[in-house]
Amino acid sequence: MPALGGMPPTSPLERLYNEGKVEIEIVPQGTLAERIRCGAGRLGGFYSPVGIGTVVEKDKEKKVIGGKEYILELPLVADFALIKAHKADTLGNLVYRGTARCFNPVMALAAQVTIVEVDKLVQPGQLDPEVIVTPHVYVDRIVEVPR
Repeated sequence: MPALGGMPPTSPLERLYNEGKVEIEIVPQGTLAERIRCGAGRLGGFYSPVGIGTVVEKDKEKKVIGGKEYILELPLVADFALIKAHKADTLGNLVYRGTARCFNPVMALAAQVTIVEVDKLVQPGQLDPEVIVTPHVYVDRIVEVPR
């Protein structure tokens, strides 16, 4: 297996890759988000035109739909999701801030067990229901780590 970039390994991950002990899959960010969303919804996958003619299509099923080529992207699920939220109540309702709202909410839905690190933990009823993004039914553990 060729070294990444043809250079000697500079990290433990590169060494493991070069030894064939770790696989790397190139996934565009939007495709990653959709694969996680499909996992959260327990869907079978989706067809995407992103990556046709690139390394992204390697070993993936392709299909022509309406004269255009697509790649089958399969759902991603996780045994554990370690996510970050700004606030939570003790039940596990989550409020995010900034970019934490990008992947964390959907990852909470796509995991068997969701563990959340929060800046502030409050009592039920203290969060505005309009700002709760992830409901408590998707949260298994909460760890408060004040800033």
